Amino acid sequence: MSVKQLRHAKIRQLLQGAPIDTHEKLADALRGESIRVSQSTLSKDLRELGVVRVPRDGGFSYILPEAGSTLRDQHILERELQDYLVSVDRAGNLLVAKTISAHAQSVCEAIDRIGWPQVMGTIAGDNTIFLVASTAGEAEELVGLLAEIAGDRV
Repeated sequence: MSVKQLRHAKIRQLLQGAPIDTHEKLADALRGESIRVSQSTLSKDLRELGVVRVPRDGGFSYILPEAGSTLRDQHILERELQDYLVSVDRAGNLLVAKTISAHAQSVCEAIDRIGWPQVMGTIAGDNTIFLVASTAGEAEELVGLLAEIAGDRV
């Protein structure tokens, strides 16, 4: 196993163990495992692993992508949301996402491919997507995920 593969495996293990919310805390945890890493290498590792920072318990936390989603899927989702998502509104456990006309289905497909556990199901029209979450809290988490990726427009 290469040094990089070992480091990636340890990052996965650490992120599955306890919530980690900053690069510094992750670097400290790696040092505790006798792995020294620079800030730029750690950032690159997190990108390659598809790790995202999501709202959790009043703060943020790094999470690994869901099983089956790839780094390519992450990039497609980022591009779709940044290019085509116009707004997101929440009503209880439902989200209504508006896109530029004729792009709802491609945005919806990108969301489905990621496999976020908060999403129970989606329906897309021409410029509107309905997302269903189990709870209002999970719906709020989804708003945070979408806003983090799409930026200020959401």
